Amino acid sequence: MNHFQKIAARLESSGLDAILLTGEANRFYGSGFHSAGTDGVALVTRKRAYYWTDSRYTEAAARYVQGAELREIGRGRGYAALIEEVIGEEQLRRIGFEDAYMTVQDHERYRKALSCDLVPATQLLWELRMVKDDEEMEAMAA
Repeated sequence: MNHFQKIAARLESSGLDAILLTGEANRFYGSGFHSAGTDGVALVTRKRAYYWTDSRYTEAAARYVQGAELREIGRGRGYAALIEEVIGEEQLRRIGFEDAYMTVQDHERYRKALSCDLVPATQLLWELRMVKDDEEMEAMAA
């Protein structure tokens, strides 16, 4: 169960080119893959979705993350560097971020490293997560 398409469908009306999912709950909502803490980042653009993780989770992510391009972080190629590559590839200008969850330190690091505007977007994710699809309802009932 992932919601990349549902998220992507709301980006244009929210004035966003993409949204960055760094928090554990929103990453799971987007990808359907549970990784603890900060062990993963997803980026959903209007065109496609990306999921980044390190080598400890690559195999598991490949089994569970559907509808997203999976990329692995490594030495000198952290999340910010890989996100910046996508910004260049897709010409992204406004990326939403989880303002209710992202630390000030992480926000500042991304703000300095990324060539785009970071726009608060937690409310968008809350609105999407409030409406449950059939699969979510079944999981809740179980």
